Amino acid sequence: MAFLNNLGKKIGSAAEATASKAKELAEVKKFNSKIGDQEKQINRLYTEIGKKIFEQDKENPQSPVAELCAEILSSQAAIQELRQKIEEVKGSNCQEEQ
Repeated sequence: MAFLNNLGKKIGSAAEATASKAKELAEVKKFNSKIGDQEKQINRLYTEIGKKIFEQDKENPQSPVAELCAEILSSQAAIQELRQKIEEVKGSNCQEEQ
């Protein structure tokens, strides 16, 4: 009988340890999720700050971010060219169909 009592105690202890670990992991997951939410918020705010600085400084060659603004303007111009090419392709396809 002592053997069965010891076995029952060991199983009970193992179950408690497993439940405790599961609770710990759930809490850690919850906190990690909250950290992720805060990091997303920070990144969104960084983006907003960057957009405001860009709009403010995009034509200021003395700005400390002038080089980055120039790169953004260059990318915007490239996007516009690509959109025009898309419209040209769509326009030529419409003419071919008629």
